[in-house]
Order: sequence, then C-alpha cells, then structure tokens
Amino acid sequence: MQSVSTTIYKIGFAVLCSCLITTTSFSQENSPFSRFGLGNLSNSQHIVNRAMGGLSVAYLDGQTVNFSNPATFANARIFTYDLGITIDSRTLRDNRITNQYNSTNFSPSYLAISAPLNAKKRLGISFGFKPVTRINYSVARGERINNIDSAQTLFEGTGGLNQFYVGVGKRWNGLSLGVTTGYNFGKKEASTKRAFINDTVAYYKSNYATTTSFSGAFLNVGVQYEKQIDTGFNKKTLMTERFFIRLGATANLGQRLFAKQDFNKETFEFDNNGGIFKIDSITSGTNLKGRIKIPTTYTAGFTLLKTTSDATATYDVWSIGAEITTAKWSEYSFYNQKDATVDMWQFKVGAQWVPNAKNLRSYFSRINYRAGFNVGKDYINADGKELKTYGFTFGFGLPVRPARFSYQYSTIHTAIEFGRRGSAVNTINESYLQLSVGLSLSDLWFIKRKYD
Repeated sequence: MQSVSTTIYKIGFAVLCSCLITTTSFSQENSPFSRFGLGNLSNSQHIVNRAMGGLSVAYLDGQTVNFSNPATFANARIFTYDLGITIDSRTLRDNRITNQYNSTNFSPSYLAISAPLNAKKRLGISFGFKPVTRINYSVARGERINNIDSAQTLFEGTGGLNQFYVGVGKRWNGLSLGVTTGYNFGKKEASTKRAFINDTVAYYKSNYATTTSFSGAFLNVGVQYEKQIDTGFNKKTLMTERFFIRLGATANLGQRLFAKQDFNKETFEFDNNGGIFKIDSITSGTNLKGRIKIPTTYTAGFTLLKTTSDATATYDVWSIGAEITTAKWSEYSFYNQKDATVDMWQFKVGAQWVPNAKNLRSYFSRINYRAGFNVGKDYINADGKELKTYGFTFGFGLPVRPARFSYQYSTIHTAIEFGRRGSAVNTINESYLQLSVGLSLSDLWFIKRKYD
C-alpha cells in the first residue's frame, strides 16, 4: 500500500506545479467583452463537469471534488486532491469588416482538496482555490471630433476575480446538504489613452487610469436528493443493477464587495523606446472607497443514473441529466454605477458512460466517455443587442490505476469545448476552443503500514 509520506510528496509536487502555472496564466488573451462587469466568467467547474456540457449541480462521484455543489462534500470517503489547467483559443470577428483576431491563453482552472470529517456520519469537508472572472483586453478606436480633428483611443485592462473557499456537507440517507464560504478577491486595472491628430496644432496625449482592488466573503448553499427507482439482477454479468434519480440545487448568494480605487488623469508622451513618460498630472486620488454589487446565482437540475455492484464494489455505468442556471446581472453595479450587463441564463445537458469498469483486460472498457452541450445568454451586453451563447463538449476519464486498487484512485480527466458568443446581430462575435486537463488523486490517509 502507498505510504502517507509518498502521498504527501505527490501533493506537494502538484501544489508546486499549480503555483508555477499561476505565474504564467492569462498570457496573450485579448477579449473586448471582458471590459464590462467583472470580466469574462471563468469556467471554474471541475473538468468532469465541463466535459458534460457544464452539468454539475446534480452530479456526484466518489473520486472527484464537485465544488459546484457543496452538498456533495458529504460523500467524501477518502482524501482527494484535484488540479486542473486550461488552454483557451479564441477568435474575434467583426461583422462590419472581414477582419479577425486570434489569441491563446494558458491558465489554471482550480486547486481543490476534499476529505471526510466523519465517514460513518457522512460528513465531509473541501477547500481550494479557483479563478472566477478574467479581465484582459486592448481595444483601439478611431473617430472624428466635431468633424475637424481625428482622435485615436486605446482602451486597455487587466485583472479578474479569484476565490478561496472552504465547505462542509452532511448526508442523511438520500438527502445531502452543504454550505461553502470563503473569500473573493481581485483587481481591475483599466486605462483610456487618447491622442488627437492635427496637422497644424500639437496636442498632448491624455491618459485616464484606474486601479480598483476588491474583496469580500461569500456564501453558497446546496442540496442533493437521491432516490432509487428500480433494481434488478443481471444473470449474464452476475451483477446487481440499480437505477437512481438525483435532484440538485444551489444558490450562490449575492454579495457586496468592498473596493478601493486609485485613479490618475495625466498628459503624456511616448519616449524613443515606446515607453510612457508623464508631462503633467491633471488630477489624482487614492483609496477611494466603494462597493461592487454581485447578484445571486441559482442553479437547479436532475440526473438519471445506473450502477452495477457485486459483493466487493459498486460501479457507475451511465448517467444523463440537465440543469439551468440564472442570475440577475442587471442588478450589478460598480461604485453605484450600472454597466453593460443583463440577466443571464444557461441550459445544460450532459451524459457519461463507462462500458465496463470491472474489466481489467480492456483499458478502453474502463474509460469514462462524456459529452454534452449548453445554450444561453451571456451577462455581458456590450453592444446593447445581447450575446447568445452555445457550446458543445466531450471528454474522457482515463484511469491510471485499475479498479482492483480499492484504496487509491488516480484519474486523468480531459474536456474539449467549442462554442460561440454572439450572433449575426452583434457587432463582434467570439468563437472559442478550450482544452482542459485535470488530475484526480485519491488515497487513504493515516493507515498503519503493513509492510516495510
């Protein structure tokens, strides 16, 4: 059996890798939609759920951390470590001209740990880190001022919202309840640089820059209910087959983040190396306090599933489900100012299938095959015409160890999603392709070593 010290070394190495990944995240990305609100919403779900179209609120397995619904923490039977990374490729297209822009982004997806507090009483805990939103854009605009002078304006911004969380879940027979709390924190750096172009009069270039830091506690509650609806014995496989329905719901309660902002209005010029040097400061300020209002997000769904079991173990065969997410982002405000945001919704359908998890002779029989799709409306409303969204997903759960190792589970999860934001009515459309890879590493802790 694997020793505790070996497990600690694996976890320490994975944590180190995730820290290195964090230092290289958000490179080369440019999304003009992230200028609004708190930026683009990150796909911060587990990679298992991403491969199933985003289906998560009524999903449950014993080998991954489903941090989308804290009620699932109650089912933690062994110590589990999850790490995920994503490569995101996006293409922006302007419907007014035949022009496009491509960008690629490499970023961490999550770092999550779960463990049982009391396995007999079905009480579990989870904690971790994940990004919530991303801000990264650089957009240039040319215009005429009073039909006399030309002006070029450059809008730039970086930042995003991140989250540390800790949650507990408790199960009573088929009912599970859970709660997650923690700390949201982030920064939004934005600047607007303008230059007038005139043949006879020289104008200084202007820059208005703000740096806003924000943070605050959050609360997320979740519930799951599972009921067996049928059972039978398969004489061919000599396995007991059971069918279940599982219902789930979560509410990520709205919050008001505490914010501090530094701002500066100045005139500037470029030096010979393309750098900026200030000519004169027009006005500036520090520690301007305010609030950022984030709305409540609701999700509800169901899953139908089949399992088979023998005298030694229970194996998942297939599951299929659907869910819907809504949030009133029209109530969002930044320092009491409204933004180009609207109420959002998303409908998701997903499924997974394992041909035969007990078959040790065929590796492909033990792979978990997943697929799904989602449609909806984005919370960002950049051009006032709303952004329709859709995506198709598929992925695999690749077991590293065969099922006979009952105390250890190591699985590589993959998910591929391709989709689009916007339609023919929008000025700019954004298509994307995401490749996500994750590792689920589980082990029993504090077991007395039987062999040296």
